[in-house]
Amino acid sequence: MSQIIHNTGTNYSLYYNVLNYFKTIMNNHPSIAVVTQGDISKIDTREFPAYPLGNILITESNFGTSVTNYNIQLIVADKIKNKDNESTGTSNAQTIPFYGVDDTVDIHANTLSIINDLTSYTQRGVQGFDINDDISCVAFAEEYNNGLAGWVATFTLTTHNDRNRCLFFLIKPDEFTTYIIEDCNTQQRYVAVLNQATFPIGKTFTSVEQPGDSPTYDNLVCYTVIDSTENTNINFSGLPVLPPGELESCAECIQWITPGKVWITIPGKWNEQYQKWINI
Repeated sequence: MSQIIHNTGTNYSLYYNVLNYFKTIMNNHPSIAVVTQGDISKIDTREFPAYPLGNILITESNFGTSVTNYNIQLIVADKIKNKDNESTGTSNAQTIPFYGVDDTVDIHANTLSIINDLTSYTQRGVQGFDINDDISCVAFAEEYNNGLAGWVATFTLTTHNDRNRCLFFLIKPDEFTTYIIEDCNTQQRYVAVLNQATFPIGKTFTSVEQPGDSPTYDNLVCYTVIDSTENTNINFSGLPVLPPGELESCAECIQWITPGKVWITIPGKWNEQYQKWINI
């Protein structure tokens, strides 16, 4: 079984992550045999070895002040199969609800239950998503000329998007200097524009691995500014300088980003016994 995507550390506002999320939960559902993505009328022009089929399609997206909204279309369908019914005289009577000459009613019952599972889990099991409006479900049978029956569920999926204006510079401000910086742990060097105009050569600062990353322990990195440069092949644009700002060395910076070390007001002296900074 595939691992279900968790909300922690996942940017659910990204198009790829939305698709991967729905593909994952459909793959993990015990009643879905095949998972596809895109226009189902184009996808299922061939026979699959097993059914039911789950399909995800994003039909539209829009940006709010701090959210991304996706119009989602989930389809769960099964191949219609003829039933071998017993006939008595000329009545050919069937047992309700399993009436008719095929299993379309059974398919509609089963696939609607699957859609209920998928949307309920999304609404209640993932903090990164919200479905605020009703979920519209429309039944179909052989609508796509491929012998399928099932349901199309349509809803608006809302994901958080802070739309930070300071993630990076699309145009570097004239007053900002480009620097060569060095990762304190790997000694890998990069060309970077910081999110402040200037920074002292030889000093160290705390930042994140990529502009836009959340400033959590897993994402924190220490960099030393080696020199300024005219190199235009920039690796990081708008790389944030996090508090406390200018630091004297990699060793001091690493103490700032190590989990479990507590700061008291202004750092002055590292106390190994209490594993925290104390004022001097």
